[in-house]
This record gives sequence, C-alpha cells and structure tokens, in this order.
Amino acid sequence: MKTTSVGQHGLQFTRALLFNCFLVREDDGWTLIDANLKGTGADILRAAGAPSIRRILLTHPHVDHVGSVDELAAAIPGLIVATSRRSVPMMNIPPDRSLLPGEGSHPIKGATPGVRTPVSLLLEDGQRVGSLLAVATPGHIPGHLSFLDERDGTLYAGDAMGNLGKLCVTGFTPWWFPLNKCWDKEIARRSVQSLRNLPIRRIACGHGKTIEGGLPLLEEALVRARP
Repeated sequence: MKTTSVGQHGLQFTRALLFNCFLVREDDGWTLIDANLKGTGADILRAAGAPSIRRILLTHPHVDHVGSVDELAAAIPGLIVATSRRSVPMMNIPPDRSLLPGEGSHPIKGATPGVRTPVSLLLEDGQRVGSLLAVATPGHIPGHLSFLDERDGTLYAGDAMGNLGKLCVTGFTPWWFPLNKCWDKEIARRSVQSLRNLPIRRIACGHGKTIEGGLPLLEEALVRARP
C-alpha cells in the first residue's frame, strides 16, 4: 500500500490506487479510520508499529471500509470498534439493509458484507473520540459519519465526498468512477452543505488524494452538485 502524510497527525494508506483508510495519532496510540478491503490488516499493523492501534472508527459499513475489521480485531486485544447506531444493523451477518421510517424509498446501494466483530462504541453526531469530532453525513448510505480532527482541521470524509480529479459530493461523481453508488443524492448534498461552518483545512476522502483547503472546496463541490 502507498503511504502518505495527512496534516500534522494522520497517515493515508491507499490500496490498488483507489481505496483509502487512515491512521490518526492520539496521545494513547493510533485511531484507524475505516479498515479498507479484506486482507489489508497486516499492512496496516506493520505501518502502525508502536504505539498500537487503540480503536477503529468506521464511517460506514461498505465492503471497502470494513474489510479488515475482523483481521485487526483478532490481532489487537481490546480493540474498540466504533460507528453510528444506524450502521450497526448493516454490519451484522447477514446485514439488515431495511430502511427506517423517514428514510424514504431509495434502496441502499453497495455491498455490505457485515463483520463478526461486535461494535463496542456507538457514535452520535457531535460526539468526540479523542481529537476527532463525529459529524453525521448521510446520503451515500444511511448513518454515514465523517470525522474532523479539531487539532489541524482535517476532515476525514469517508464517502460523503470523493476527490476524483475534483472534489465531488457523493452521487455527483464522474460517470467513469466505478464506485458511484449513492443511496440518496439530495441528502448527500445537504450533508455537505452542513459542513460549511466547520473549521476544515483539508479533506481526506475514502477515494482519491487528500486535498488542501476548506470552505471554497466545499462550495465548488456543491456547485457541481446542483439539482
């Protein structure tokens, strides 16, 4: 995997040129944001070294974000696995992809294979885990979370956005992007609008290079996502 520094505290790991996960340094060790594809755990552990990984924060339960959760949990005793309450049913085996009241009728898209490791910490919008602020950004899938490192302004956006030559709101990515799956494009657009008041200095997405900048980048992405 390719390794790239992100801001002052993060490392980006990219597998197969397309799939990202991130290590964020905290006082007690590493926080891993997403777990990439299955079979990535050994590379992540090798990169983390010491101090060890203390927790995994999952933006959402798609296969390219939870793939190595079980592998990492088997290797790290006491590992905390955290995600939104809404994501938990979709992480079961078999996953429950039923829509809840108020979520409309658009089907949930993308593979959700589930994991055997139980979620040990349920996250709510506005909750802090170490230096990271959980931000609700549904749209790509119900229950999606992004995480803002309040120390250096890095937004770990998961699949709320993607940097595919340009920063794009999920659902408004280029036609050629093979992972252009979105549950509700309008909710996705509103989620990115809600990020405008956060002190964002760079954006690290699940797909594409980390991009420096804040509000102007969001505004440009929102222009491209106009209905």
